[in-house]
Amino acid sequence: MNIEFLKNLSNADGIASNEKEVRQAILTELADLPYERQTDGLGSLIFSKKGKSPKSIMVCGHMDEVGFMVRSISSLGLIHLMVVGGVKPIAQHLQKIRITTFDGKKISGVINGEFHDGKTENLYCDVGATTAEEVAGLGIEVGNMACYATEFEAFAVKDIYAGKAFDDRLACFVMGELMKRFAKVELPLTVHFANTSSEEVGIRGAKTAVQAINPDIVFVIDVATFSTEFVRDHTNQRQIGKGPILTHFDRTLAPNLEMVRYVKETAKRQTIPLQLDMFNSGGTDGGEAHKVNEGKPTVVTILPVRYGHCAYSIVNVQDVQQMVALYEELIKGFTEETYHRMVDFI
Repeated sequence: MNIEFLKNLSNADGIASNEKEVRQAILTELADLPYERQTDGLGSLIFSKKGKSPKSIMVCGHMDEVGFMVRSISSLGLIHLMVVGGVKPIAQHLQKIRITTFDGKKISGVINGEFHDGKTENLYCDVGATTAEEVAGLGIEVGNMACYATEFEAFAVKDIYAGKAFDDRLACFVMGELMKRFAKVELPLTVHFANTSSEEVGIRGAKTAVQAINPDIVFVIDVATFSTEFVRDHTNQRQIGKGPILTHFDRTLAPNLEMVRYVKETAKRQTIPLQLDMFNSGGTDGGEAHKVNEGKPTVVTILPVRYGHCAYSIVNVQDVQQMVALYEELIKGFTEETYHRMVDFI
């Protein structure tokens, strides 16, 4: 695995509909691979490789991260922000962020606000300015993107890395590594890898990407955390170092049960550990993907991390490696017979 690729993905800034840096990191890494490529109208980046059968699989994961947008600039030189996506309120205080101007310049600042009853009010970024004119002189304008200034790094514990935007750049990384493995391999079905836009603000890019490609089957890769690190028993099926997660339900999707079975069978055959979980809140790209056209059999797999939707997350790359290995077998083993098993309801 190319950890430098993961670093570049994590360090790229990209909130919903502003994922240009992420697309560029992906295109730079995969430039020489023999895949057809296209975008949809929202900016999702889709790679395709034809297989023996016209039936097709889409694997998708989103490019955007939670973050902020410049809402207004006060006479005091404070840059007031709007949250874009579900940033944790506690993470909206005294963290370093960077604002990206419309011409690509990066301006560092500190985020802060007033914390009341579990919510943040009057959220702002302080770049050290004392007047609105100083801020304007830096090129900062209403609508500029602001992201955490976290830099990807290896921790002292083996296989542990920390960074921002692991939700869902880890999926973009997994898809890129799969594309490298499949570059010279003849596949049974056509495969599409969709790096989707705008998931964090309403699962938007998955819908348009699936409409553009119209695959027969959809696999989703996303990220999840557990609420506390003081619980690591049977109730916590989102533990790093314990393998990929297979979800059985979330607020936006009840997955195709035959696809759930196929993932379990494949993991067991390859001795890849699976954590089995379900969610009573939240959703993924699968929430919109499965509703397109006549309906798409869909299943969601998850990478466990610690501390989501904030400035830092922690991942064990063994889980990432196992996810790559799992999807390599899922795709190589998926035939037309497998497809009919998913859709023959009568």
